[in-house]
Parts: sequence; C-alpha cells; structure tokens
Amino acid sequence: MTLSSVATAARILREFGKHSTQLGVSQLARRVGVGKSTAHRVLWTLVEEGLVEKVEETGLFRLTSTMGSLGASAETSQRLHEAATHPLDQLRTKTRGTMHVAILDGIDVLYVERREGLGTLQVFRAVGSRNSAYMTASGKVLLAFLPAEQQRSLIEEIRLTPKTARTITTRAAFLAELHRVRSQGYGENRGEWQPGMCSIAAPIRDPLGQVVASVSVAEYVEDVEPGLRHLAGPIIETAKRISAGLGWHE
Repeated sequence: MTLSSVATAARILREFGKHSTQLGVSQLARRVGVGKSTAHRVLWTLVEEGLVEKVEETGLFRLTSTMGSLGASAETSQRLHEAATHPLDQLRTKTRGTMHVAILDGIDVLYVERREGLGTLQVFRAVGSRNSAYMTASGKVLLAFLPAEQQRSLIEEIRLTPKTARTITTRAAFLAELHRVRSQGYGENRGEWQPGMCSIAAPIRDPLGQVVASVSVAEYVEDVEPGLRHLAGPIIETAKRISAGLGWHE
C-alpha cells in the first residue's frame, strides 16, 4: 500500500532531474499526471521541507542545494564503493583494524564504506553513521585538504569539546594539526575520541586531484603514542589505489 501524496512528491522530484532545472506548476502537473491544485500543494510542501525552492526571477521551481548535495553524495558513495572494494580487501590482509571510507558532511564525517578486520571488536562506526570530524583521523584529512576559505568557515563552526584528555581543544592547536596532516599526507587520531582507540587515514582524490573522501583504519591499541603510524604506508597506498579507481593519476 502506498500514499498517493508521497508518490506524487517522488514523481515531481524525479521530473527535475529528467528535463529542466526549473519547472512550473502546470508543467509538473501535466508531466506527473495530476491536477494543477495537487501539484501546487505538493510543490509547496516540498518548499517548506527545504527540498524545492521558487526562483523569484522566473516564477518557476527548482531543487535546492540540499537536494543537489544528496544526489552528489549518493553518486559519490556508489563510485567510492566500486573503486574501494578491491583495495580494501587487500588492506584487510595487513591489519586487524576496522577500515572505513568516509566523506565530509558539514563538520561531520559520514561513513559510506566499511570492512571488518580479522578479530575486530564490534565497536566502530557502521555505514551511514557519523562522527565529529575534529577528533577522527578521517575528519582531519578531509578538513586539512579543503580550500582555505572553506576550511576556515567550517572550523569556525566546530566546538572543540574534549572527549578524552588527548582531544585537541584549541583552534590554534587544531590548525597546526591540520597543517601537519597536509604536509605528511595522512591524519591520525591517537586516543582523542575514545581512550585507547587510534585511527589513521589518507586522502582519496577525484580525477581532478581534489580530495573527495578518506580511507582509514581504526583499532584499539595498548600504546596510543605511536598509534597506528606503522600503517601509514599501507593506508596511503590504499588511498592511491582507490583514487586511481576514480580516475586520478599522479
């Protein structure tokens, strides 16, 4: 059993991707096969929900940037899945830790791919879950390689709340950390999110060389000071292999 209003809303949203970036009420009613009043009502519901907006200059409607981001995230996730499958399987032979592929979503990291290492404890993040970027290796990598203006804007939004005694809590220290990550080509979390839990991550690039995601390994260790630095080489190599799968070449 389906709700007709939901089905109509879904059909209307699909129409924006089929033909034009801007459409009117009459056009949508005709293409979807509903009355003009129904199309008008559904459209304004989508406007209230932040999925569609009215363009004042034309009087027509278009998808908001939120919907564009959702589409881009879905496409990116699929491409990453295809490119990461074999490299992650290879990395799995070199570590007992949990492997993740993540993208930046505001000031959070969003995990879009995951592999369990041999003997992994079931405590790490599942696909579709989020974590604060500032206290994860993946987040540091994704923030470190942003354009300067975008990086500055996002860092201003972050509240550097301590989770453990090792969490970075000042902007000066965090900016210095991001500079170090960018210089060395990988990021680390050494007990900053949970005591004893470490992670290491490297950047994944698109065909233009822009960092679009990160690949990481997370594991509980006895000594957080060296953390997982012994995996720096393998994690960087894995990131390069995934990037190559996306079309990037050094």
